[in-house]
Order: sequence, then C-alpha cells, then structure tokens
Amino acid sequence: MLNAIDAIRIFSGDFQETKTFFVEAVGFEIGFEDEGVCVFDLAGTKLILEEVDLSEPEAAGMVGRFTGVSFATDDIKSTYKELSAKGVHFEGKPETEEWGGAMAHFKDPAGNVFTLVQYPPQN
Repeated sequence: MLNAIDAIRIFSGDFQETKTFFVEAVGFEIGFEDEGVCVFDLAGTKLILEEVDLSEPEAAGMVGRFTGVSFATDDIKSTYKELSAKGVHFEGKPETEEWGGAMAHFKDPAGNVFTLVQYPPQN
C-alpha cells in the first residue's frame, strides 16, 4: 500500500548553480549529497536534484519545464518579497485564485518552474 509521496526529482545541467540557488535563495538544507545528486529534506518529502548532461537529447528534455511542484506558505506576500529579495525570479506577483488561495510561479537557474501557494483559511 502506498503511504505518501516520498521524493520528487528535478534535473539541472548546472548542478552547482541550482544547488546553490536552493540553499542560499530558497533556504533549503541539504540532507544528503554525492556526486551529481543532492537531497533536500522538506518536512516529510525529499526534493532530489540530479545533474544531467544537456548534450544528451534525452536529458535535455528533462530540464527547464513546469514541474507541477508546489511549496506551501502561510503568508504568500511576505514569502514572495523575501525570496524575490534573494534573487528568486518569479513569473509574476502572487495572484488570488477563484478557489480562494493565492499562487505565484518561480524558476530555478535550470529553468524548472515551481509554484508557491497559500491555501485559503479553513472555516
């Protein structure tokens, strides 16, 4: 029986730059690192950064795409301001969605797109 999502893998052709981005700009801590792989432990889920060789056609298609990965925050406006000040590139300011929450998309140095999300208050 499946219990939970354990890990999400993302890929980069410039491993060091992308790793530095997640540590210095986003504030993630490294749980494990080896040659070409870095694991960030995030409250029950791992984000695994893997280096790929962009000269290989199969690998090139794995980098610089919408990931579908969302990071939750309780205060999207302040998180957006803090991450923007650290050099995180957002595609736009946080926007309130018709379902009551707010979202903003950002890219890592490899061009992978992530979502910052604030869920509406529970009644």
